[in-house]
Amino acid sequence: MHELARVPLFERLSAVELAKLESLTRRQRFRADTAVFFQDDPSDSLYVVLSGSAKVFRTSEDGRDRILTTLRTGDSFGELAMIEGRPRSATVQTLEDTELLCLFRRDFQRFAGEHPDVLYKLLQSMCERVRRIDEDILDLSFKDVPYRLLRLLSQLLSRHGESGPDGWRLAMPLSLRDLASMVGANEETVGRLLDRYEREGLVRRQGESWVIPDQGALLRALEQASAQP
Repeated sequence: MHELARVPLFERLSAVELAKLESLTRRQRFRADTAVFFQDDPSDSLYVVLSGSAKVFRTSEDGRDRILTTLRTGDSFGELAMIEGRPRSATVQTLEDTELLCLFRRDFQRFAGEHPDVLYKLLQSMCERVRRIDEDILDLSFKDVPYRLLRLLSQLLSRHGESGPDGWRLAMPLSLRDLASMVGANEETVGRLLDRYEREGLVRRQGESWVIPDQGALLRALEQASAQP
């Protein structure tokens, strides 16, 4: 399977097109806690995570960080910035030793010039992505912190969960501060909720990671929270 086939932006490309595009890529390795790029840096490439993990966060004018998402093997980032050429809208920092596949903007532009029909396929994929983002924003705009936290845990479980004897482990180090940042709440509120969910058996701390003992119980709790006015 072509690594670029994992990039949603390229999901409509043929195997031949993917192979030609992938021949233009290169691999890069980053140590843990290393910035791949910073917010407001010039943008000239997209990346696919081959191994490891990273977090994407934005820093406000008062210096506070807000984690937007986490990245694991198979995830991609930087697609839109690569196409439009604007400065990076967020910082990407590795959580552990990470290997990335990199496609530079100049190489993509040359490829697109030789395969103009590819641009229409990319436009279709971008429209679908914008529609999904709009739906997510609408879903969260009327929800409180318990729902947002349970939804986040469910999303992390589906994207990064690893099955084990004690349940499902979130295979990346995430602190209380990280989780609070991702749901847009303060650490005290999220900490109290996690303590409650731990007493209820929905989640369990394991070092710097988290374990979900019962996926079904988490989903039922999420459904109940979603039904709250």
